[in-house]
Formats: sequence, C-alpha cells, structure tokens
Amino acid sequence: MSSTNNLRLSQRTNLERVRDHLDKFLGLYVGLAIIIGLIAGYYDAVWVRSNEVLLQNVMLASIYVMIFPMMLMLNIKALGYAFRNGKLVTAVVLLNFVYGPLMAVLLGILFLNNPYVRLGLFLAWVVPCSSMSIGYVGLMMADISAATAMVALSFFLSLALIPIETSLYIHSFLASGRLALSSATISKIEMNLVITIIEILIVPLALAIPAREAMIRKMGQEKFRRISPLFPTLTMLGMITIIFTIFFAHADVLITHIMDVLGVFYSAMVFGSVSLTVFTILFKYVKLSSKSPYSSSMVAILTGIPKNEATAIALSALALAPLGPQVAFLASMPPSLLPAFQVVFIITFIKLREKIINYYGARKEIEEILEVERIPTRGVVSEEKEISEVVEVQELSAGGVVNKTGLNILVPLDFSRGTEEWIREGLSRLNNVSSITLLHVVPLSLSEVSDFVTEDVIESGKKAAESKMRELIKTISSFGPYEVSYEIAVGDPAKIILERANTGKFDMIMMGHRGYGYVEDFFIGSVTLKVISKSPIPVLVVRKNP
Repeated sequence: MSSTNNLRLSQRTNLERVRDHLDKFLGLYVGLAIIIGLIAGYYDAVWVRSNEVLLQNVMLASIYVMIFPMMLMLNIKALGYAFRNGKLVTAVVLLNFVYGPLMAVLLGILFLNNPYVRLGLFLAWVVPCSSMSIGYVGLMMADISAATAMVALSFFLSLALIPIETSLYIHSFLASGRLALSSATISKIEMNLVITIIEILIVPLALAIPAREAMIRKMGQEKFRRISPLFPTLTMLGMITIIFTIFFAHADVLITHIMDVLGVFYSAMVFGSVSLTVFTILFKYVKLSSKSPYSSSMVAILTGIPKNEATAIALSALALAPLGPQVAFLASMPPSLLPAFQVVFIITFIKLREKIINYYGARKEIEEILEVERIPTRGVVSEEKEISEVVEVQELSAGGVVNKTGLNILVPLDFSRGTEEWIREGLSRLNNVSSITLLHVVPLSLSEVSDFVTEDVIESGKKAAESKMRELIKTISSFGPYEVSYEIAVGDPAKIILERANTGKFDMIMMGHRGYGYVEDFFIGSVTLKVISKSPIPVLVVRKNP
C-alpha cells in the first residue's frame, strides 16, 4: 500500500480573508481608532467645533452601517428551537439580563467615578450577545443550532428588557446625588431610549427580514452564503468608524476623564476573567444538559458573556443626546473601549478549547452530538425515511460497478465512532478496489460559523484531522492491498463531496449510515441526502447489519 499526503485548504475568497483579518485584529484596530482619534481630535479641536453637524451625521451613518448587516445575519427562524432545553434558556437569560447588569453596577461603583460613564457601562452589559457568538460556539465544537436559537431569543427579549432595566438603573442611581436628574429629564431619556431602540433595532430588523429572503430567492442560498462574509465585515468597519468619530469629536473631554478610562479597563479585566473562569467551572457541576453538558455550557457562556457592543454604542450615543454631546460621549465611552478587551478574552478562551474539552471530559460527547434536521422534501417526511428511500435507489445503481476492475472510491468520513467498522464492512462488499481516497472536511465552515472562522483555527483543525487520518490509513492497510490517499478540506461538506465526485476520478462514493455514528455527528442528514441524491456517481451507503 502507498499513502499520499494530499492536504488541501479550500480556496477562501477575498471577502473571507478581509473578514478573518478584521476579526482576528479587531482589538488592535479599535485601539488604533481610539488613539488616532484622540490625537487628531486634540490637535484639530477648532475644526471639530466648527464641524459638529458633519461629525454627528458621520456617526449616525456609521451606526446604520454597523447595525443593518447584523440584522441580515440574524436567523429568526431559529426561535423555534429556543425552548428545547429549559435549563439552557434560563442560564442564557440570567447571564445576559441579570448577571451582566449586576456586574456593571458593582464594578461601576468600584472603579468608576462619573455617573454617566457608569451608565454607559451598564448599557454595555445589559445588551445581549451578537451573531458572532454563534461563530464562537462553533469554534468550541459545541451546538451551533442551540447557539443560533439563543442569539435570536436574546435579541427579541432585549427589545423589552433593555429599556425596562435601564429605566430602573436611572431611577436608582441618577435620580439622586450631586448629579441628580429631574423627573422630566429622566422621562425624556426613557422615551428617547425607546425611540432609539425602534430606530436602530426594530426598523432595521423589519427591513432586513424581507431583504434577506429576497436576496436568497434572487441569488440562491449558495451565492448568499458566499457573500455573507461581507456582513460582519461591514459591521466591524462601522464599529471602528464610529469609535474613531466618537473619540475624535470628544478628545478634549476624554483628557479630563483618564481615571474613568482606567476604570473601564479594570472593569473589563475583572468581568472577562471572572465570568469565563467562574461559569466554566460552575457549569461543569451544574449541568445544563444531561446529554451534552459541555456543549450546553459553551452555548450558555458564549451567548451570555460576550456583548453586542455595537448596539450599546448606538444606544448610548443616541439615547442620551438630550443631555448634551459631552454626556452622550461619556456614556458611549465604555462600550467603545470594551471591544478591544472582549475580543482578547474570547480568542484566549477559544485557544484553550482542547484544555476545556479535557476538563469537561467531553471527547465522547463531541463525537456523539446529534444534529438531526428535518428535510422539507415531498411534504413532512422524516429524515430517516427520506434517506432510506434514496439509499435503496443508490445501492441498486451501485451494483453495476461493484465488480468493475480497478475501482477508485471516494470515502468521506468524520472520525466518529464506528468509522473503521463501516469502512471494513463496505470494502468487504466491493471487489477489485484499486484505490481509496479518504476525505475529511474540517467542521469549521458551517453556514452559521463561516462568517467568523479564522485561519489559525482552521490550521488547528487540519492538524488534528491529519494525525487521525494517518492512524486510520494504518488500519485500512490491514484490510487489503489498497492504494490509499487522503484529503483534508474546509468548506460546506455536501458541496465539497459533490465537487470531488464530479472530477471524474472516482467510480463510487462510500459513506457510513446511521448506527455507525457517521451521519449523526458531522455529516448531518441533510448533507447525506444531498450527496446520495445529487451525486453523478453511485453512492454505497454502508448500514449496520440487522
């Protein structure tokens, strides 16, 4: 047997590269925007004062550039899956709307002097997670569908809870003391907050839902997926622009509030380190799911602790405008500074993924995660029945090639439990196999995650897969005198498998069916159905013997 190392990274588009770069270095760019904005604003104070209207318009435009793409990425259909795990829902709601605000109050009292900066910190941590949390969950090898549901649920709850909780905070902390606000001013802020939520959240969402559906209908799901990296890119560019504008327009004010800047820094350090550490340990023992405790814990942590600072910036900058530009700036300062720290904590957490998986003892859980989807084909038909019907057809068509001399077969696999067993069983059914090409698709580019995947994470996944592939080749060599090669790719599983099938190099595809854990883990039912129904060559689906 000869073995070739055919390791290939699916080609990434320019949009994906730009998105990956911004995502990886977001903290750096936010820091540069703050520093450059401060220096330029301090030395150009005269120009700033004479162009306040222009700067306000730039800020408003940046807010919509930042918000609307986020709405296009929001999957509201996932709400139907939100309440499958009551413990997970409770944990996410408490983390987003109880724990975050309480930490803002506590750390604000400890580290911040200015009441408006404290209010900004409260707004920064009362807003829930963004769609980027779905990517974080995917990179931790946890349940993406649950994360998508939690993001959608948190967003809709926030439309009511943000104004309610902010109103309680204002009445509790800004209605008394040396900077006490009058009842009329508080009412004006509350009304402006509701109006701002309508303008920057509800209206963009109402426009984004039909816009997303229209785009998918016109260009197709695959093309929409290919352009989807543009959306988080625009959000990040909008955030960087508005942060620069805020600090450029108010550089003179910030110079006199350096201690509050340090206070935000201290608050961010405590919140990030304490939250990620405490809840990682807590959820190991307070299991959010008996079936998949690790996955549920990662969903809760990564949709409950990271915050959508883009929304917080917009709310603080616009809702507090009635109190004047200086107050609005002080309130928007914490959410403008926090992204630089938040991204560092999240990247560090993701890099600790293998250690966290080992800490939870979750290797088996990850291999056995079920992501079963219903296929909306020919009415309401169960996935198992749908696949079985196509399998029968494919197995009949495969009969014409099983006796062909010099058979070249493509074997997609995911390293789940029973992989060696079904490969051995499948090869025993085929005569005169000449060459076998093993194909593994790194599970990091599912549609929900592809907006956030970075090159370093992909390389990590490829290295792990390559090690497993070498071991599998040694095992297959004992099955017969086969020429075995392998490929590790990144991308949409069904698309890549079908692309390889269309090259003309293979006579057959051999896949594992249910009972071996193959379809149930990474190659989800819908992917398998696409392959066995659209493949230009026969597909042999190996099923467990009765």
